[in-house]
Amino acid sequence: MSLAAAGPARRMRVSVLWVLLAGPAMAAEPWTAVVRVASTEDTALLERVRGQSSDLPVRLVTDSGAALEGPAASRWRSVTRLAERHQARAVLWFLREGTTVRVQVAEPASRHLFVRAARLEGQPGSLAWSAGAEALALAARSALRAVDAGAPLGEVVEPAAPEPGRAVDEDEMESPAALGSGRARDAGEGRASSAALGSGRTGESGGQGASPAAPAPVRDGEAGEAVAAPAHWSLTVGAHAALDGYTGGGHQGLLLGVGREWRSLRLGLQLLAGLPARMWDEHTRLSLGQYAGVLWADLPLVSTGSLACAAGLGVGGVGFSRGTEALGEDVEAEPPGFMLALLMGPRVSARWSVSTRLALEASVSAELLLGRPALGYAVDGNFVPRGDGWAVRPRAGVAVVFLP
Repeated sequence: MSLAAAGPARRMRVSVLWVLLAGPAMAAEPWTAVVRVASTEDTALLERVRGQSSDLPVRLVTDSGAALEGPAASRWRSVTRLAERHQARAVLWFLREGTTVRVQVAEPASRHLFVRAARLEGQPGSLAWSAGAEALALAARSALRAVDAGAPLGEVVEPAAPEPGRAVDEDEMESPAALGSGRARDAGEGRASSAALGSGRTGESGGQGASPAAPAPVRDGEAGEAVAAPAHWSLTVGAHAALDGYTGGGHQGLLLGVGREWRSLRLGLQLLAGLPARMWDEHTRLSLGQYAGVLWADLPLVSTGSLACAAGLGVGGVGFSRGTEALGEDVEAEPPGFMLALLMGPRVSARWSVSTRLALEASVSAELLLGRPALGYAVDGNFVPRGDGWAVRPRAGVAVVFLP
């Protein structure tokens, strides 16, 4: 072959090789997935997902706003609106419940919802947190890769079946199954799920368009837990202190509580026992004990990582036990007695989750007392007051919370 003919032939071979190598990359046009970011932890998790999915033809677009919570029907409508607003094929978001964080990936077009959970403890960036975050990022990568391949993972959202002779409104068409109530279609791809969280890229099929390796059926109720976390009991043991106006140091004591907690509400009963306060002067020696029982209702306000804050209102009663000893013959002391007073007021609390079963909690409350006792004694028929306490008194408490 002459040199004149060798040049064009070499250029042709290079061109064919370039087309073979660059063709798949050019064919895989990027598509959009929108990520709802509601906290700084969500931002840190999104960076992990970006790192794990950097080789996929997907653009992760951030949408800042409130967490996707609330009824299942309205949540699915929010997901659909997010996808329409950003022209996205998939919507991804995170939900934290205590030390458990769930990643959810929805594809509105095929009505698929994928849910996986991992345990994230500590602050973002710590070793314990990073292990769980990496597991969630791998799970999100599997879901995004499946959407890209046209075989989305997770449950199939189905509209509720209407009753005969009755119109179906929009809320009923988006049933709680929209966010994984455990019911799914029995048709083949609707039962697909991702591999275990520990699986990495080595477990995926290398062929283009192939579905992720080692699919596993979705466990019944797994996705439903992300919508409505089951309620759990709590046991509280700690100490409290209050400024009551009877003595300069107030009164201190122990507290014991039991509660029932949901995602958006905490109900509890606390029993407080104070150490008896000793007061004396040249005429009398007085002992005042205080014992309280308070019903609390708290609403969670902020949850960031392992720290959660709540505010609420308490109603209960305080029992005052009084004993007076006269130190002179001219002193007329009141006999020992017991008196009840009504208690109500607001409180705020902050809880730090040490582990899944253990947390530390600090609280501050302002208590309004109605019917508190007025202390005093009589000398030669003249009443000498010893104080009636404060109508509003601050109380602080620290406790260990057990979550069995």
